[in-house]
Amino acid sequence: MKKQNIRSAFKTSKFKYGGYATLLTIIVIAILIAINLVVDMVPFRLDLTKNKVYSLSEQTYNILDNLEEDITIYTINEVNASSSVVDEILLRYKNYSNKITIDYIDPERDPAKAQAYTKDNQTLQKGDIVVASGEKFQIIKSYNLLNYSSSTYSPESLAVEQRVTSAIMFVSGAEAPVIYVLEGHGEMDLGYNVTNKMELENFTINSLNLVTTKEIPEDADVLLINGPSKDLLEEEEKLIRDYLSEGGNAVFLMDPLVGELELFSSLFKSYGVSEQKAYIIERDQASYYTNPMYLLPKYQEHDITDPLNKVDTPLIVPIAQGIEILDAKRNTLTIEPLLSTSSQAFARPLDSTSSSTEKEDGDIDGPFDIGVVIVDKVYDLVANESFTSQIIVFGHVISSQRANFTQTDAGIDLFLNSLNWLVDREQSITIRPKLIQETPLKVTQAIFNLYGIISVIIVPLGALALGIVVWLRRRHL
Repeated sequence: MKKQNIRSAFKTSKFKYGGYATLLTIIVIAILIAINLVVDMVPFRLDLTKNKVYSLSEQTYNILDNLEEDITIYTINEVNASSSVVDEILLRYKNYSNKITIDYIDPERDPAKAQAYTKDNQTLQKGDIVVASGEKFQIIKSYNLLNYSSSTYSPESLAVEQRVTSAIMFVSGAEAPVIYVLEGHGEMDLGYNVTNKMELENFTINSLNLVTTKEIPEDADVLLINGPSKDLLEEEEKLIRDYLSEGGNAVFLMDPLVGELELFSSLFKSYGVSEQKAYIIERDQASYYTNPMYLLPKYQEHDITDPLNKVDTPLIVPIAQGIEILDAKRNTLTIEPLLSTSSQAFARPLDSTSSSTEKEDGDIDGPFDIGVVIVDKVYDLVANESFTSQIIVFGHVISSQRANFTQTDAGIDLFLNSLNWLVDREQSITIRPKLIQETPLKVTQAIFNLYGIISVIIVPLGALALGIVVWLRRRHL
């Protein structure tokens, strides 16, 4: 009797209905597991972050396309350690190019391998990255993968792609442009933060004293003059003129608080610009930061500024002067502005004793350009050769002793973009750190009330109704 009851139970509609439901559930779970396994094996990954934090730029892809040697990117960590943002970005390099291999070095388990990738008494720490090809390698310290706010010391932008792609260029044999930094005129020190990031972008930095060397070396890709407080000697000015006339490149960062430097001024005027020697005060509240002398200039359209403008990276410029583009200039010159103030800005002469931020008699009306690019294309009939010199002039300085336009990452990025543009490294201009932004969800009171009604009333009533329907159907099976 019991056996018959058990057999009959397997033939009831309830058992069949339950069996179908169970089988369907098993099939759905199996399909989901299969989809997850397949997706995990597919190299394609979709970046849904607002700033495309995980995505690589077109310039990086171009560099990877042209790789000839195999490159290994080592993460200093334990094997199979928990995934991070850095690991996710590095995976994009590996998935795109078969020339890239990702590996790990655990200094505790394999100290010999870790020692092979150390130099300048640097020890590898957890979170560092080593990019290597053959015997050539470059170490990227973990603290260089992030840029930090100078005021709060909190992470401000992510520089993983910028650093890794630069290291790939270095180990794959790309030439390192040589920057000569002029000395002997009370110039300001660039500071560790700036020089470190210049070196990370593969610039070779040398100092230059024209009084002792009496020449600008032939390997000079860019001459850099940062905030001189004393004027050039006549022989120095001639050396710089000759260098520029033969296709040289230069960056001048001029201190707005220093008085007239006649030979510097004469050099600038021959290239169609003039320093205004008056510090700028901004009256448009949207164009300054906390202080009318802490400017938030507007980016003008140019290859140097476009990457910063696209991601709306704010630039703070404390204490600046205008760079005037002269009406009377040679027709070989092309001059374009990089940064400009609002039309409400005015400039106060250095000899003024006023401390007011209101416009007064004798002040100069704006707007002002505080950074310009000069291109001079000259054809030498005697040599039967064309020369193109490129000059960038900023009306502010880089200084580790004074608040300066490297107050935010945008200042350093603008400076590095300028150097890379001068040496025709477009890929390095475009690959800039990506801002780490948290976008809050803005919910109006009406939407908040709607969500409350849905979650507190509609969803529970819907679940109750569904339950009643299922109960009624099963009751009649």
